[in-house]
Amino acid sequence: MKTFLKLTTAGVIIFIAIFSAACDKKLTGKAQAMELKTAPDFNLKKFDGGRAKLSDYRGKVVILDFWATWCTPCRKGIPDFVELQKKYGEKGLAILGISLDQNPAQALPPFIKQYKVNYPFLLTDGKIDRAYGGVTGIPTTFVIDQSGQIYKRYVGLRPHSVFEKDIKTLLGL
Repeated sequence: MKTFLKLTTAGVIIFIAIFSAACDKKLTGKAQAMELKTAPDFNLKKFDGGRAKLSDYRGKVVILDFWATWCTPCRKGIPDFVELQKKYGEKGLAILGISLDQNPAQALPPFIKQYKVNYPFLLTDGKIDRAYGGVTGIPTTFVIDQSGQIYKRYVGLRPHSVFEKDIKTLLGL
């Protein structure tokens, strides 16, 4: 009986170690290089009015960021996106933030003002996250090439340099 318990305990410990390592690599490791897959189109409300479709941005590199104002890592990444939009917007970059906030009418205005956001925030329809394979953590950011193919997917906060490298690669800069 003691041998069985030792084996069972050892097995559980090994399983937990392997599972933890796999999860850690998935969430904090390098970006998940996507097998080129067409990014699902959408038709979402813009926070400031009107609607936006991904297909409206064909021909541009798109950074599609799933985020929320209450998410600390999400807030830390916004200034980088603002800077990247300033630097590469006229060269063919479009950044779109999909707000997962429960009450965007209350949460977004002070946030937009404080962070001087220069790109559109879109409002989730409750389906868009599933269309993109399920957003299991935020921020989750997709880099989409000019032809509408998903180039990379990042779960968690990434430094400015990671996105800038992807942008430069896709824009040929």
